[in-house]
Amino acid sequence: MTIALTIDGVRVEVDDSASVLDAVLAAGGHVPHLCKDPDQAAIGACRTCLVEIDGLRGLRASCHTPAADGMSVATASAAVERVRRVVLDLTAGMVDRAAVSPDASVNGDLQRELQRYGIDGNYAPRPRTHVDDSSPFFLSDFNACILCARCVDACQDAQHIGAIAIAGSGRNARVAAFMDRPIIDSICTSCGQCVSVCPTGALSVKAQPAAAIAHEVSTTCPYCGVGCGIALQIDTDRRIAGVLDQPDNASSQGMLCVKGRFGTSFVHHPDRLTQPLIRKSGRLQPTTWNEALDLVARKLVEHRSSFAALASAKGTNEDGYVYQKFVRLLMGTNSIDHCSRLCHGPSVTAMMRQIGSGATSNSYADYEAAGCLMVVGSDTSSNHPVIASRLRRAIDTRGTALIVVNPTRIDLCEYTDMWLRPNPGTDVALFNSIARAVLDEKLEDRAFIDARTDGFDEWRASLSDYAPELTEAVTGVPAELVRRAARAYARPAFAGSCLLWGMGVTQHTCGTDNAHALVNLALATGQIGRPGSGISPLRGQNNVQGCGDSGCLPNTLPGMLGLGLEAIAKFEAAWGGELPSEPGLTATEMIEEAAAGRLDCMFVVGENPLLSEPYLAHAEEAIDRLKFLVVQEIFMSETAERADVVLPSTSFAEKEGTFTNSERRVQRVRAAVPPAGDSRTDWSITCDIAKRVARLLRRPAAGFAFTSAADIFDEMASLVPSIAGLSHERLDREGGIQYPCPTPDHPGTPQLFADTFPIGRGRFVPVTQGPPAAELPSRRFPLILNTGRVLYHWHGGTMTRRVRGLLARSPAVRVAIHPDDAAESGVAAGERVVVTSRRGELTGEALLTDAVRRGEIFVPFVKLAESAANFLTNNAYDPKAKIPEYKVCAVRIDKEGAPRKPKRASAFPGAKAK
Repeated sequence: MTIALTIDGVRVEVDDSASVLDAVLAAGGHVPHLCKDPDQAAIGACRTCLVEIDGLRGLRASCHTPAADGMSVATASAAVERVRRVVLDLTAGMVDRAAVSPDASVNGDLQRELQRYGIDGNYAPRPRTHVDDSSPFFLSDFNACILCARCVDACQDAQHIGAIAIAGSGRNARVAAFMDRPIIDSICTSCGQCVSVCPTGALSVKAQPAAAIAHEVSTTCPYCGVGCGIALQIDTDRRIAGVLDQPDNASSQGMLCVKGRFGTSFVHHPDRLTQPLIRKSGRLQPTTWNEALDLVARKLVEHRSSFAALASAKGTNEDGYVYQKFVRLLMGTNSIDHCSRLCHGPSVTAMMRQIGSGATSNSYADYEAAGCLMVVGSDTSSNHPVIASRLRRAIDTRGTALIVVNPTRIDLCEYTDMWLRPNPGTDVALFNSIARAVLDEKLEDRAFIDARTDGFDEWRASLSDYAPELTEAVTGVPAELVRRAARAYARPAFAGSCLLWGMGVTQHTCGTDNAHALVNLALATGQIGRPGSGISPLRGQNNVQGCGDSGCLPNTLPGMLGLGLEAIAKFEAAWGGELPSEPGLTATEMIEEAAAGRLDCMFVVGENPLLSEPYLAHAEEAIDRLKFLVVQEIFMSETAERADVVLPSTSFAEKEGTFTNSERRVQRVRAAVPPAGDSRTDWSITCDIAKRVARLLRRPAAGFAFTSAADIFDEMASLVPSIAGLSHERLDREGGIQYPCPTPDHPGTPQLFADTFPIGRGRFVPVTQGPPAAELPSRRFPLILNTGRVLYHWHGGTMTRRVRGLLARSPAVRVAIHPDDAAESGVAAGERVVVTSRRGELTGEALLTDAVRRGEIFVPFVKLAESAANFLTNNAYDPKAKIPEYKVCAVRIDKEGAPRKPKRASAFPGAKAK
């Protein structure tokens, strides 16, 4: 419902929930509002937004006053201006003149208002407070603070972290972390939300631009699958000078994490690849694009019958579409895959079988509408920080119940008393026992089961041995806690339940069965297809969802269409050539085939298997057995170092296109800065190679005559019904849109499966608990290794290691060890330790913590100081999805310098490096 009011004689219509300040801004007017951030509720602390309203006595704070129909508001009457000047003058008196820059672009709102009103600032002498320089990202100089509380509000009510608060009272009031500790020693996650809202410069980014800001470019964050909207500030030197959040982005709602806000400087790092390289006389040497592309084309044709390709989930949808089209149409193979194989391959495998779709069924908004959230195998605060903020907001403001299932204590455990801590590799037993508890207490949704599913009776019979009291000895989770979780999930206090999971579920030899068990639970309780419910495999990379959607999988065409005759015929007609029908090699199978000498050639785009594959010694020697390897990258990765040809590609900030995030939202990516050196976009490199290969094969190359990313998207949309209603032009006009979006006038689909599943009826799939892992502890290797991400790095760290602040916050591999295990090994906190498995070793710094259980250690994926977890991990695979078992292998720890086994035993003693 809208209402009409008058602002300084101008009629304006606003929603009936609007404040007077909202109406003023909607009318194009201006009033100062130093304590009111556009993203947050009014605080009412600064009194600079005072206005005069006909019929009301005195002046009113416009941020707190509800707009009313027929209201007449004056923003600049004599009374208002007189009082406002006094308020601004008093406000200016709160800060230390020496701490305030006259540059309004640095110190923002306060300085602009003082300049607007010609107030020099009656700065009263006051004791200087300590300047906190501890963060590598921002400076905290509260000598410039006016106690507006915007930073506190941002930390507590936007991000829901609570690292800072107003401490003290009266003259001693101040913004401070707990016990006035330096911010670096607090629970601060360095998200920078506080800095973004500060109106005075008391909080300021350390890395100030050397040149003036020229303009901003709206784009999408290149890190995780949340898909946060960012605005890149571009200076007059055409470099990224800063990053702003975007409050109107539906996925991130104006929030960012530390990587999104402070992690883009890698774009300008001197390590960027800027020209093609060819291996000559055993060394990679600079060459021309023509020489490099001609060689690549000749070698690809030469090895066409023994070829495989890895695509990049860091690239755009357009990059992936053109690449898989080239691999299928001209290289004649379906052997193309990407990193989804290593994270949510089991999720997709299970979901495709049970419901016919591998995508998240709900929107992020459903997390905040749900009555219960079950988070399984995901350290969401580290892996998907902005989603974690939305979860915390739901818990704090709506009383949403939270169930955490994780062997390691994570941040979200502080928000619940339902933390289920299963023994490693026992997820099937645990989720079968939760399902059994649901059935025991008759909490299943019989109406949903009868109307929407098949196979329930068989599945119910398969749970006979999974009573919580029986599985407790296997899982380690108390039966009563299992039953409490079952009740909370099946019958939340309001709305529905959302089930979110990460790689803690999937990266096992039983990963697909784990995912089946989760989907079974959702089907049994009907917690799918309605608001406030859904199943969410939280996608890792920024475009891992889109990379699969665009066809970069060995068993599906674009749009996740299987390799059936009808689908193949459709694409053959569109592309004008014959396509292969047999499924290709998965990413992990490529390594094993290369190791066996059955794969001659690989084309690797934006992937780094020599950091991401398990048992890296084995992967290295497998790659070295290839007869030809071409790598397309932005940095000289571990894989690129072994390549025969290296092609320099552009980063996210140097290309046009789209990413698709974890809630199926397709969003624009825009070129903001020129390409580094002579680098080129991934899709244009593919097209250049495709034309050369086509000429050598005497085949037409018309299908690779694209002139823009928009043209590529249009072709993809013409073949994929779920995005048929999308285009770059529409996304530019409306912002990100969730598929399915079949027509140009379709609004997008926030919630899937309201009435039916893509396969018609959902299917229950019985699964049984097998051996917990392919490798279990022994006397020689008595501990279990778990791996995962950390907040300040992304996966292997190829980008984040090249961002100074991120590297400062996490400069070395830290091995999380239970204090009792450390004591047994004679290891003290902070000491250097060697972690050894049957496959290799790494060296790191001991972090003693009871966040890990006795008998378990945790090592992050990131490679720091030549140490990486995948030197240790086991190349045992889930037989259905071919994902490696990253989450469980047997290791031991020793203090550095103690006697130990030789480093990284060779898988192929006769192999030699290039």
